[in-house]
Amino acid sequence: MRAWLLVLVGVALISAASTATAAPAGSLTLQQLKITAPASTIVQVGKQTFTLGQLRAAHDAREATFRKAGSFGLATGGLLKRQTPIVVHERTGVVARGGAAALLSPTLVVEPPSQYASTPADMKAFCASAAASACLYLPPQQQVSGWSDGSIVDFDYLVDQGQCGQEGGRWAVRFGGISSCAFYYPSRVVVHFTPASNYKLSRTASCDQSTWTFQVDVHGAVTIQVVPQHAGNGDFTTGASATCVVRVSLG
Repeated sequence: MRAWLLVLVGVALISAASTATAAPAGSLTLQQLKITAPASTIVQVGKQTFTLGQLRAAHDAREATFRKAGSFGLATGGLLKRQTPIVVHERTGVVARGGAAALLSPTLVVEPPSQYASTPADMKAFCASAAASACLYLPPQQQVSGWSDGSIVDFDYLVDQGQCGQEGGRWAVRFGGISSCAFYYPSRVVVHFTPASNYKLSRTASCDQSTWTFQVDVHGAVTIQVVPQHAGNGDFTTGASATCVVRVSLG
């Protein structure tokens, strides 16, 4: 959502007819936004409109998944352990599924925590628990904005400044006087590693293909990036599991 386009509109009933009355963007307190203002209050973002009830539902969903991000990452990492690896040997050009080669790949490539240290707290918890070679995360079922600087931004208007900082967001008062917390997620990650001497590796992945694409280079790199249609291309809604986790073992 583009915060600077936000306009809040109250809904009033006049002579049994419903008409919209405009309210200044910054005129509602956080308490009113979260609880006391009618759920039917309309939020207009550009040409799109949402009810305050819809904003509250999106906020509640984000908070619920925020609390479970670590356990979700742990479960995703566990799933990768149970999947049959794809074994790639560049010199022969052979791709084999499973087999003894996959079982003899003891060296796991692990993404350095420094690569996601500045991301929102839910992504940090997810990626740390997933123990992945490369990891990207977006909060599920949220309308986010792909920006040209490579960020994917999720705005939440229903948290205060303290909570925003604790959860790894950036606090700002936007045009119109409305305060918001912006959560900036990366749209691309590259993890470099020293390849095996025989260029043999195995990999498993759990990746939402509607959001992410990934590539493993046997010469020493794992890349995950947002699909082209979402790269700096305005608003889109994330899926139920908008993550991508890739695990690579060498040998």
